[in-house]
Formats: sequence, C-alpha cells, structure tokens
Amino acid sequence: MREEDLLDVVIEKLRWLRLPGMASALSELIERANEQNLTTLEVVSQLADEEKSSRRKSAVKRRIDAARFPEVNTVDEFDFDFDPVRKRLRTRYLGLHDLAFLDRGVNPLFIGTPGTGKTFLARALAYKACLDARRVIFTPAAKMLNELAGAEAHGRFDRVFRKYAAAELLVIDDFASLEMDGTQARLAFQVISERYDYRRSTSITTNRPFKDWATVFPDPLNAQVIAERLTERSEHFVLDSKSYRIQKKTR
Repeated sequence: MREEDLLDVVIEKLRWLRLPGMASALSELIERANEQNLTTLEVVSQLADEEKSSRRKSAVKRRIDAARFPEVNTVDEFDFDFDPVRKRLRTRYLGLHDLAFLDRGVNPLFIGTPGTGKTFLARALAYKACLDARRVIFTPAAKMLNELAGAEAHGRFDRVFRKYAAAELLVIDDFASLEMDGTQARLAFQVISERYDYRRSTSITTNRPFKDWATVFPDPLNAQVIAERLTERSEHFVLDSKSYRIQKKTR
C-alpha cells in the first residue's frame, strides 16, 4: 500500500476510534517528524498532546453551550474605572477568577441598583468557569422557577432539579426581584438548600438588599433562611452607584 493511502486509512481509523485531535494533526505531524527526525516516542507524545488539546476545546465549548448565556461577557470588557464603586471592588472581584472559590463553595453575590453591572460581572465570572471546563448554568430566576414548576407538574422534577442543584456554579440573575408565590418560594428554597448542603457555589444578582426580601417571599422566615444560606460562605459585591447603562446611552 502506498504511504499516502496508508495515511488515509490510519486517519480513518483514528476517526472511528473517536480521536479527532489525532486525526486532524497526523498528516502535519508526520511531515514535521521527517523534517526534524523525531523519534517514534516523540511523535506519539505530540499526537497525544493534540488529542488532549482537541478534547479540552470540545469540553469548553460544551460548557459554554450548556451554560445558556444570552450573551458572553468577558472581564476585560468591564469598565472598572467608571466610578469609585467599581474601582474599589476590582481587586476582590478579579481574585475570584482563579476559581478557587468553587472548591470552597463560596457564593459570589452581586447586589445593587439596575444598570450598575451586576449581571455583567456575574456572567464574566461564569464564562471564566466555563473556560476551565466547569459545569455552569446561567439563568434568570423567573425562568428557573417556572421550569421547575412545570417539571413538577409533568413528572420530570427530579431531572430538572438535578440540573440546577448539581452545577458547579449556578448563576441566578434577578433573584428576589419579583414577588414569589408559595410554589416558587418553595422551589427556590429547595435549590438553594441543596446547593448549600453540598457546598456548591451559587451566584446571584439582585436589585433588593436582603432586608427587603421579606416583601418578596410569602413567608418572611423562608426569605431569612435562604439569605442566611447564601451569605454564610460568600463574597458580597455591592454596586449602588449611578447607572452605567444610562450614562453610556447619553454619551
């Protein structure tokens, strides 16, 4: 068999074995091996590196897709110099980007007025976790609670609940912003409590300070317990300055 034909056969075998990184790199690597007199072991090592890199990229893409971001935000796009409030939180916030907080079950909490960048910071942190191939879900609070209520009504609750409970990082946008009924409050309690028990990081953005949560939940005690479980192991970021969104529109 000619060498070109054998190469095609080997590439097809690698694809069949589900080794796409090796399959795509093999031709170029053989040329490099001939030019640089690489040993067989060096060729195998580099092939393994290519497969490892390919799988890593695929894993990151899956994590980003599974996170369901409405849009991707990255920390380099955030204007920390916009006002003193943002400047003060820069160092502490950027410290979270080593992702050690996930292993400690710390909850990043973004609290403040609309338009100040809470959701942007939460999404940027979640995106960084995806780049590390962590399991992340980003969801508006209303969407999560409605999905859980619908799943409960149609006998699919366990599967949907596990999705939210088991993620390494769950980001709930606009939590406690809208008044909840009894079912929504119970479901919110179940998700937060499960994640608290297993030390999984939950990040929220909210327009309401914790003292006002009693007006959102039908049972003030329910609000208190949820707030306590979120804050016991947490990093608070309070953005209570002027709206960046409005300021940007008027420029």
